[in-house]
Amino acid sequence: MDWSNFKEARVALLGAGKENLSLVKPLLAAKAALTILEQSSDFALDEQYKGVEVITGSDYLQDLGRFQYLLRSPGFPVAKLKQALKESGASQVICTSATDLFLSMEGHRTIGVTGTKGKGTTAMMIGSILKESGRPYVVAGNIGLPAFEALESCDDQTMIVLELSSFQLEDVNHSPHIAVVLPIYPDHLEPLSKQSPNYHGSVRDYVEAKAKIGLYQKPTDLIIFAGSNEFAAGIAERSSGKKLVVSSEPGAYVRLNNSVVELSNQEKMELSKLGLRGGHFFLDAALAVACAKALNLSKASIEGGLMKFRSLPHRLEVVSRGEGITYVDDSYATTPESAIMALESFSEPLVWIGGGSSKGADFTELAQKIKGKAVGAVLLGQEAPRLSAALHQTGFKGDIVFVSSMEEAVEAASKLLGGAGVVLLSPGCASKDMFKDAAQRGDIFKTAVNEQED
Repeated sequence: MDWSNFKEARVALLGAGKENLSLVKPLLAAKAALTILEQSSDFALDEQYKGVEVITGSDYLQDLGRFQYLLRSPGFPVAKLKQALKESGASQVICTSATDLFLSMEGHRTIGVTGTKGKGTTAMMIGSILKESGRPYVVAGNIGLPAFEALESCDDQTMIVLELSSFQLEDVNHSPHIAVVLPIYPDHLEPLSKQSPNYHGSVRDYVEAKAKIGLYQKPTDLIIFAGSNEFAAGIAERSSGKKLVVSSEPGAYVRLNNSVVELSNQEKMELSKLGLRGGHFFLDAALAVACAKALNLSKASIEGGLMKFRSLPHRLEVVSRGEGITYVDDSYATTPESAIMALESFSEPLVWIGGGSSKGADFTELAQKIKGKAVGAVLLGQEAPRLSAALHQTGFKGDIVFVSSMEEAVEAASKLLGGAGVVLLSPGCASKDMFKDAAQRGDIFKTAVNEQED
């Protein structure tokens, strides 16, 4: 599919998020008859886009049968779309998305990265290595920059590193040339909020969505995956692409032994000496190394790129080291598994700040890790009672404090620590009960830390 398919066609963008809005210019250039369907009555399109019909409010899904193409925003549930099409008698409408359209046009030069946590970090590491090698590149997708918007600054030689969420992948019919699959754990099993209603009805549905990253690959494509994770390995098995495994096992394409990356040609890299810290960062880096190796990039470029890489905000980000206490913002740890990996990154005395809105998670393993790592726990948000119960079941001997704000959490954690050590915000939960998103939660944590130290 290319832009010529949309010439003089009736096209609807379902949802006015930034990914769909990045399609407005190219669709108008293709002379499509364009309509934007948006539930929020507050939405208004910029005046420069004259001739675009905008339908908002409660009736925005009526009469879908008048369109030839409908492009779904990632936040809009696929099941709800199917029901709306059925009710409209719109069986002939061709449904796609910005992600699928992009992969159909540019998949041949795209490195797609997915997983439950770490996909943004891995994508940025790949980008940093490409930059060091001198290869033109751009990092886009779920990380914040819409793929088609990124394309405006690219030439034909630019490699496109695309972070892909399950909601972007769930209805695609194309896969990237190189797929990178990080560990996958149950996630997004409940709606985050009324503003973010999309979710997966089961773990199987979630994994099936992720599997699309490799499902349509050809034998000339590559899939690089975390071999120790059964879901990632299962996704790779279903791909027709060449399989490159990253694991601790002998014979892996890239072997990760604690913080040492071993390449199949006996070359080694000590990741801790490159400035990286944390077991999950080591795996992210090993997957990025495997991707770079598959692109025939030099060891010098790989090491230089990793050394220049800087952690993304809210991912084990050191906020302050005041008076012997290191405050760490890991607000993007919205699953128990990602919080566990954060806890494993520290050996110092530690107080953990956790809790938030529900994603249907099991806290048993997280509670066991907190028991072994933390001297105290500060809990807030909707899931605080469940987390407290899970900690009590482990026989946790540390203090457990309930708070109602992030400011109270920082103050309580500092008092519980009582000396040198780490205050770690790694919530293990979503943020929608108290905050706009995980980024805002992390920003408020940073502000609270800085105000406390003034």
